[in-house]
Amino acid sequence: MNKFLKFIFYAVGTFLLLFSSIIVGANFYKDSGVFDKKVVEVKKQPVKPAPASKTPGKIIIDSKPVEETTKDKAETTKKSGKTTVLVLNCTGKKGLAGEVKSMLVAQGFEASAETGKIQNASQIIVRKKGVKAGAISNMLKISKVSEEIQAEPNYDITIVLGNDYNP
Repeated sequence: MNKFLKFIFYAVGTFLLLFSSIIVGANFYKDSGVFDKKVVEVKKQPVKPAPASKTPGKIIIDSKPVEETTKDKAETTKKSGKTTVLVLNCTGKKGLAGEVKSMLVAQGFEASAETGKIQNASQIIVRKKGVKAGAISNMLKISKVSEEIQAEPNYDITIVLGNDYNP
């Protein structure tokens, strides 16, 4: 009889442990929202080799400047016809603006990432007349969208990632 009670005790304990694990897992799946976001695949472009010099001993240097100013970047992207976006990381979390920039580039936007002063509220600011921010607002789940139209903006849209932003 003693062995039978021990067996029942272990069986009930195992069942309760498995059942509680399933309940915790289901609540995590439902409440976390981790699985609600779309997965964006970012593919790296192959690096083209530098052109070889025809004269031995000479090195060909690319005449393109290494760093472009923000205004130069904006002018380049205006020519491409894509919506230009500036992502400001105002959270203090390193790399957050870069992640959002990668998502935007994967969706067909021209984006740049910078760091700004710490702010509590996230928002999207439309800087160019006629530009729609609904797709970005839905993708990033930022509900506050405002307009600050400028005559010649460097970027069409500015995204401010505040402490309330939940990636």
